[in-house]
Amino acid sequence: MKVKRVQCFSAVLLISLMSGNLFSSQVFASETATSETATSETATSETATSETATSETATSETATSETATSETATSETATSETATLETATSETATSEAATSNEISQKSYAEKKYENVQMNSEPTNDSNINKDTDNDGKLTYFKEVNGYVPKIDEIIEKNVPRGNGECIGDKITKSYTDEVDLNAKSVMDTNLDDYSNNGYLEKVKNPNNHSSTDSSNTDEDLYGPGNLEVQHWQNGPNDATKTQNWRVVFATDYAINNAVLTVTLPYDNVSVTNVTDWVINRYYPAVTNNNNIYTNYLVPLDISFNGNVATINFGNIVGYSAFGMIFSKTFDVPQDFSKDLKVTSARVIGTWKSDELNADSKYIKSSKTEPSIIWQNEVCPIPIDPETPETPETPEIPETPETPETPETPEIPETPEIPEIPETPETPSKMNVAENQTRITSLSNKVNNNLIEKNTVKATKSHNGDTLPKTGESKSTIFSVIGGIILLGFGSVTILRKKYSLK
Repeated sequence: MKVKRVQCFSAVLLISLMSGNLFSSQVFASETATSETATSETATSETATSETATSETATSETATSETATSETATSETATSETATLETATSETATSEAATSNEISQKSYAEKKYENVQMNSEPTNDSNINKDTDNDGKLTYFKEVNGYVPKIDEIIEKNVPRGNGECIGDKITKSYTDEVDLNAKSVMDTNLDDYSNNGYLEKVKNPNNHSSTDSSNTDEDLYGPGNLEVQHWQNGPNDATKTQNWRVVFATDYAINNAVLTVTLPYDNVSVTNVTDWVINRYYPAVTNNNNIYTNYLVPLDISFNGNVATINFGNIVGYSAFGMIFSKTFDVPQDFSKDLKVTSARVIGTWKSDELNADSKYIKSSKTEPSIIWQNEVCPIPIDPETPETPETPEIPETPETPETPETPEIPETPEIPEIPETPETPSKMNVAENQTRITSLSNKVNNNLIEKNTVKATKSHNGDTLPKTGESKSTIFSVIGGIILLGFGSVTILRKKYSLK
């Protein structure tokens, strides 16, 4: 809409310009005024026309600029969206290509045996010929440990545990002396280094495979000896002429009633005892000439039941070894590409426990400490009392006013020390002696009177004369009593004087 308005305005401007030129021409044709006047008018007209044209031109340019800006922004947005779409498409394509590339770079073993763990290593000049799938690396199976310790399990239900508050099922797992060693391998010539590959299950430890990490203390990776099924054949998978399966067996500990069974993919095989090769060539080679398996195992008997071979050893000693090849030759080449062959081996028997202890390496036996597992434990859950409501925060009491400090009472005047009374004079010894003399004299007088009176009575008694009662007896009694009173009074008087003087 903006563009149309600009065009319409431009048309008006063009008509105006044409009218102005025509008018100017007419003025010059019918000139009645002076030349200066005509020139002034013409100049004025041209000036006005020029300003109008400038304004319209500016407006037109502004409109054109806005239109161009709008078109440019639209173009840039479209370009940005196109670039984003192209980037996303490119990333998707790159991701798909990367996924496709990852899939295409997987080795034959990784694509064929998805459920088998693998180990890979880059090729070098010495082993590049073993890279069958030409992927620049050698990919080997990571075999499963074929040693299966046997366990006795005792389950006790509702057994108290700890402080007796909880109960549960106590499971005691103890190892037995039962022997169970297993090995298995697949024959597949499409694998890298196939004759040293394709091991699905094997028993080994650092005593027989020195390349094994002997510093690894996880004994779950090892077993008490060696059992493996080595293999090779004549011809590829699709044109197999002969297949060979070599069973290698060695034990670190003595076994009673040892039996080796080999399960082959077919029957009617030939056998070759290769124990000497195992002891004198194979183990010295894989142990850097530190072979400890020097005791030859001699089978008591070998029997076949279809495709299963049974080899009975009886009781065998530790550090014994045995080897046997089972071979199958076909009349015509066989195509096993869609039916790859597998052979397995197993050793059973009983470990001779009296030669074992809890520290025997790579083995679990009756001498191994049992393990205890608790399951289905039930403990009483204390009933939580209802959480009491949080008491309201008590109001903070107002701070009492600080009492005024009481005035310090005046210190009373120290009373005057009273004068010490004069010490009374001590009575002289003379006065005390005089008083004692007086008391003694008085006492003597009283005694004399009593003696005289008693003398008189005695005389009268002897004479037998009875005197008339004249009242003398009463007088005598009163005299004695009066003397005693007088004596006591005198003593009290003397004591009063004595203590008053003090």
